[in-house]
Parts: sequence; structure tokens; C-alpha cells
Amino acid sequence: MKRIGILLFTILYITSCSKKNDPGCMSVPPGEEASSMAAFCKKNSIIYTVDSNGIYYQVLDQGSGITPNDNSIITATYIAKTLDGNVIEDNSTTPVTSPLYKFIEGWRIAIPYIQKGGHIKMVIPSSLAFGCTGSDKVAPNSPVYYDVVLIDVN
Repeated sequence: MKRIGILLFTILYITSCSKKNDPGCMSVPPGEEASSMAAFCKKNSIIYTVDSNGIYYQVLDQGSGITPNDNSIITATYIAKTLDGNVIEDNSTTPVTSPLYKFIEGWRIAIPYIQKGGHIKMVIPSSLAFGCTGSDKVAPNSPVYYDVVLIDVN
């Protein structure tokens, strides 16, 4: 019985690892998306800085007070778009409250660039957004744009 349990665990472990390394799902390195991200910023008058992860961002208002971390509960309004302008999500009038760690990796990296009350525009490489799988509104390996106002940090 113990051997069957170990065998099942091993099979589950190998199958879960093989899904992560699925050669059919390859993330695009941020450098390969740099020209399209820079062109989007230029077209939309975003005066950007590029961080070491490849996120293009512009802090419009630094805010003040608490700087969020992964464990912070944040309240924010935002609009998300693909680089061709299709709206993914519009929460610009309805604030969303959630722990920062539940957002995409690009948010977890860039939102701490501002504090409570801050405003940031971010163009996030696909590898830090929805990756090679995409979502119902985002094609695989597509960078995404967010315009975020950080209302509160707890």
C-alpha cells in the first residue's frame, strides 16, 4: 500500500512538472517585446522608465504614506488594455480590494513604486502578465497596459 502511495505521488509530481515545462507553452523574454512596448508608450504619451524586469512605467503621482508589499491589502482603481487598445478590464470607477500577492507578477513588482494615493501607468511584459497561456481576453504572449490609482494600503 505504501509503495502505491509513493508511486502515485511520483506520477503526480512528474506530470505537474511536465506541464510547467511544456514545450508548447514558451514565454517570450521581455527584451523581445521591448520595441512594441516602447511604441505603445510613445503613441500614448507615456514618459517611461524601464525597470530591471522589463516593465515600462510612469509614476504620475508618487502618493504618500505606506508603500505596499506582497502581503499588503490594496484598494485600487484601474483600467487594463492590450497594446492594440482592447479593454481587458475596467475598474476605473469601482475600486478592487485584494492582497497584492493575488495580482499578476508585474503588479507585485511595480505597484510598490508608488504609495497610498499614487497613480502609475505600467506596460507589463507578457512573462509578468498572462504569459504563454494568455486569458479569455488576452492572447498568449501579449504585453498588457495598466493605469492604476492606489487608493489605500493596509
